[in-house]
Amino acid sequence: MDVLFNSIDVRDLLSSHDLDESSPLSAPDLRLLVDRLQVHSLHIKSKVLHYVLSHHHDFASLFAQCSDAVSTSQNLSYRVSNLLTLLSDHPIDAEIRDVVDEIGRTSREAREKRELLDLVRAIVELSEELRAREGGCGIGGGG
Repeated sequence: MDVLFNSIDVRDLLSSHDLDESSPLSAPDLRLLVDRLQVHSLHIKSKVLHYVLSHHHDFASLFAQCSDAVSTSQNLSYRVSNLLTLLSDHPIDAEIRDVVDEIGRTSREAREKRELLDLVRAIVELSEELRAREGGCGIGGGG
C-alpha cells in the first residue's frame, strides 16, 4: 500500500528531465504525462484491489460490525425517542401523583366506610339489647 502514500514527481513521468518549470509543456509531453498518469493510476487501482481481496475476510467482518453498530444505534435511538415522547406526553410525576391521590381517596373512603360499619354494628347491638330488655320487661306494643 506504499504506492498510495508516495507523492508523484511529474518530472519522473516525462521523457526529458531538464524541463524549465516556468515554460508550458508541449502537446506530446502532455499526452505522455496523461498516459503515464493513467498507467500509474491503474497500478494504484491494481494494488488496492489486491489488498482488498487479500483482506476480504477482515473487510467483511468490519462491515458486519459496522452494520450491527448502525442497527444497534438505530434501535437505541428509537427507544430513547419513545421514552422522551412518553415523558413529554405524560409526565411520570403527574401520573405518580394521580395514583397516590387515588390511593389516598380510596383509603379515606374505606376508613369512612369502616367507621360507618362500626356505627351500624353499635346501633344494631343497642337495638338488639333494647328489644331484649323490652321483651324482659313485658313492654310491647301488642296492638
